[in-house]
Amino acid sequence: MAAIVLTLTLTVIVAGVAWLILGSRLNLHADARQNDLLNLLSYAGVALVPIFVIVFFAMERL
Repeated sequence: MAAIVLTLTLTVIVAGVAWLILGSRLNLHADARQNDLLNLLSYAGVALVPIFVIVFFAMERL
C-alpha cells in the first residue's frame, strides 16, 4: 500500500515539474485549459512506469 501511495505522489510531483519545465508542448485539445490538463496527464502517464519500477526496487531493498 505504501508503494502505491509513494508511486502516485512521486508521479504527480514529477509530472508537475515536467509540465512547469516543458510547458504544453502537445496540442491535444483546442481549449487552452483542457490542453494544459491533458499535457499534465500525459506527462504523468509517461512518468508512472519508471517511477513505479524505481519505487518497487527501492522498497525491495529495505
